[in-house]
Amino acid sequence: MSSAQPIAGLSAPGRKKSVFRADIQGLRALAVGVVVIYHFWPKVLPGGFIGVDVFFVISGFLITSHLLTKPPRRIRDIGQFWMRRVKRLLPASFLVILVSLFGVWLLAPETLWQDWGLQAVASTFYFQNWFLATSKVDYLAEGDAPSPFQHFWSLSTEEQFYLVWPILIGLLVLLAIRWGRKTQPVALTGIAFIFAVSLGYSVYATATDPGIAYFSTFTRGWEFAAGALVAAFGARAHAPKSDVLSSIAAWVGLGAIVLSALTFNGEMSFPGAIALLPVMGTALLLLAHATHQASPQLLLGNKPVRFIGDISYAIYLWHWPLLVLLPFAVADFGVIERLLTLVLTVLLAALTQVLVETRFRKFIDTSRIMSAPRFLIAGSATLAIIAGGFYTVSGQIMEDSMDITASIERVEKYLGEDCIGPNAVTANCSSGEGISEQFKALAPAPVVAKTDKPKVYADDCFALEGEDFSRKPVCHYGKGEVKVALIGNSHAGHWFPAVEPIATRHGWSLDTYLISRCAVNGERQKFDTERRIQSCVDYDSWVLEQVTAKKYDLIITSSRQSLPLDGYTYEQALEPSRRAFDSTLDSWTATGAEVVVIADTPFPGATVKNVPDCAAENINQLSKCSGAKAKWMPADPLADAAKATSNDRVNLVDLNDYLCSDGTCYGVVGGMITFWDQSHLSNTYAQALSPMLEQQLQDKISTLDLFATK
Repeated sequence: MSSAQPIAGLSAPGRKKSVFRADIQGLRALAVGVVVIYHFWPKVLPGGFIGVDVFFVISGFLITSHLLTKPPRRIRDIGQFWMRRVKRLLPASFLVILVSLFGVWLLAPETLWQDWGLQAVASTFYFQNWFLATSKVDYLAEGDAPSPFQHFWSLSTEEQFYLVWPILIGLLVLLAIRWGRKTQPVALTGIAFIFAVSLGYSVYATATDPGIAYFSTFTRGWEFAAGALVAAFGARAHAPKSDVLSSIAAWVGLGAIVLSALTFNGEMSFPGAIALLPVMGTALLLLAHATHQASPQLLLGNKPVRFIGDISYAIYLWHWPLLVLLPFAVADFGVIERLLTLVLTVLLAALTQVLVETRFRKFIDTSRIMSAPRFLIAGSATLAIIAGGFYTVSGQIMEDSMDITASIERVEKYLGEDCIGPNAVTANCSSGEGISEQFKALAPAPVVAKTDKPKVYADDCFALEGEDFSRKPVCHYGKGEVKVALIGNSHAGHWFPAVEPIATRHGWSLDTYLISRCAVNGERQKFDTERRIQSCVDYDSWVLEQVTAKKYDLIITSSRQSLPLDGYTYEQALEPSRRAFDSTLDSWTATGAEVVVIADTPFPGATVKNVPDCAAENINQLSKCSGAKAKWMPADPLADAAKATSNDRVNLVDLNDYLCSDGTCYGVVGGMITFWDQSHLSNTYAQALSPMLEQQLQDKISTLDLFATK
């Protein structure tokens, strides 16, 4: 994604001649165009994310062309190469990070500062791809708002390539000299080997762990190598060509890119083998270098397109922070607002290219004070200090708000005991949403609510999707004679804070069988790898073995059907899922246990990305964090199975009247934030629901000796 540069000839090691390729600027324009359209209007161009892959191929081609023309022979040569990258790329990126940090402080709620401060640091030092790979691919991170620094993942991958590639090319050149061979075949062989190994790993990793594979430098290396292979073919291979065959090849390459942008979508496992289409299409276009009047040269080489190509790096830098931050300032961010943001992006990019990229490069060259290494150190340190300040301030705000008991007392003092938390929905209170006058009067404060999770997370009680459900932990609480199991996915786990106090009061021994995302019904669900699909199926059988062996008195279960069954649409899967749950419930009661199904809770994510973020942003208008019950209430095949069954040992409990009333479901009830993300009950609110859950359990279960006071 670096700015424009000529391509040195490759026919001889000392050749100085450079050829400017207008078609590459056109390719850059196409790449950034499809990415921007995808981000602004994802339904228009569902595969626009492949523009990043086009950039990777171009970068591999350009850098390898330069390195093979003037290969590094000493450590100093490699250092000079790195410093040229610093001059070319970092001034603009540092500027955008700095402005984005200011925008975060000015516009974004404090709930986002800590995470976004960390991402700013990761972007400054170009390891954002690994930060996202390790922290954002979890199902429970789905409700996190995208940061204005998220797009730096691709720039980080590219910088990591720039760090390693000159060393690899230098080694290949040294090997050629030592073996007495020509540079070109040795370089081709080495690059082809890297291409093959990285592609093979990409296919494997995409099939086994697609979340991490998307961001990994190792799964993307072959894309850079594809462009490098074209460069290593030599000047004659990709010299300008005016024949019809080259023109056809160029159109085929362009067609592969356009077809990918139009037909790919975010549900596909990527990069993997399907990335071959846009990657090889780009490589073919570079190799063809067609100048025939019937070639794509007319489209890719005209002045308006070349202008976009010239500023493509700056467009990429600016478009995403603007798209993330401006909606905080504009209530209705519709088509007109997006078009104006697009215009602003191009304007800022043009100014950045002229006033920053070009001038700063010359400034670093000519100044006696400002060298590239000093700029790198000074700029990185400055941004790290500012971003670290965001993290520290957010941490202090969180520290000041961590006493949730105190925050509950403040809310109770304001509202009165009868109107705090769940009581507010059913009691004669002025508002089910509670107060909105004071930020810290919410319980817990929004900045803390994002971490207000049940302790089953800290206790590592979940079989995790990222581990392919290979580990099946069982957590034990209490040592009573009455044996109770809590079974299900995260929507069973979020009831733990309500169940545990009941278990403590009545002397139960409580075991948890919790799994991330998977609905425990023995059916194949549409995970992104076959291993996860089968492991989810196997979990149901394993749970049955456990409950059969341990003879539980009571099984409490709940589930969110977040994935359809494999081979079905979501709607088509509901009835088969209900039948599967019916069979599972019967198998559990056959062990002698009573079974209680807790109806699934509302899904704020239908209209609200993250409830604590929404509460922080709209503290004086909390109704924006509520939604129509018709939109928020999800399909619930487990509850449907419990309703329809004739099995008198299966009972249904529904506590949604404490989350919804009069056709509206609330993100804040009686001063309490109800969800810690877009889907899961906050620990505080679930605890507040414990007395209501206990009463319904006593009403439903025939064996009342379970509730003897201990």
